[in-house]
Amino acid sequence: MRLEPMGGGLAVRVDGVRLEDGLDDGDFARLDEAWVEHYCLVFPDQQGLSIDAHVALLEHFGPVLEERLPGDKHSFVTNAAGFGVDEMNEGYLWGELTAHMDFTYTRFPADVISLHAQELPVGGTSTLFYSNVDPLDRMPPELRDELRGYSIRCVHDPKRMPPDARPYLDPRACEGEWIQVHDWPLIRKHPLRPGLEVLYCNLQQTAEILGVPSWSASQGLLERLFFEYLYTPENRHEHQWALGDLVLWDNCAIQHARQEIDRSGGARVLRRVSVCEAGNGVEETVSFLNLHSTAGAFS
Repeated sequence: MRLEPMGGGLAVRVDGVRLEDGLDDGDFARLDEAWVEHYCLVFPDQQGLSIDAHVALLEHFGPVLEERLPGDKHSFVTNAAGFGVDEMNEGYLWGELTAHMDFTYTRFPADVISLHAQELPVGGTSTLFYSNVDPLDRMPPELRDELRGYSIRCVHDPKRMPPDARPYLDPRACEGEWIQVHDWPLIRKHPLRPGLEVLYCNLQQTAEILGVPSWSASQGLLERLFFEYLYTPENRHEHQWALGDLVLWDNCAIQHARQEIDRSGGARVLRRVSVCEAGNGVEETVSFLNLHSTAGAFS
């Protein structure tokens, strides 16, 4: 096993392993050491990775979730038909996804997310990652101290909010019968990494900062946090996908985003397996929306 830090230390590339064959105790010990220092693991050249081997790897990090298909511990992020996501709207299939952590609008944000590249468009495709940890180190101490007194409100509305949503710009973002809402500390203690704090606001799901005098004050402070600290070149790592790549990341310490996909390039098929110790954000969303399946929960 060879480990090579990337993206300013946000990620680490893991070479010399074949995940389909499984990892021994020594391999897992080295991965655990890397996981302490980095928040994203990239395993290239894993074309033969089966569903079972994919799930087995993620089970090392915690309980694997059932997602869109009941009974299956995997789902697909794809623009192609036939993967159980056919009812998702055009925006989710092809459009930009603004930066976010999955399920912050529920009690159960995922702990770890992984994607395995099974089919890629001709012109290539990428995922953008942003650290939630490093901005706290870069900002002035007095700003960090101020943020400790605030909470944020995260929202999801499958009927109204597009995948490139920026709800902090919309004073009505917290209104409506379909709105799913959860509040978090703006500076959150990481639930699984003792002593680590993260800046927990994100572009796609954060509607407002609670505790500031007005909506406009919230909007102004979020603009500053987003564009001076979070979504900056020095805080970004772009992963250009190659066939067979497996990428897994800490959904609390890192945000992810996607640029619009060229429709002429063909299919983009990424198999997804996720982990959460506390519960299942998919199930909570389906229950909240009173649905019989996940088909309409994210469309």
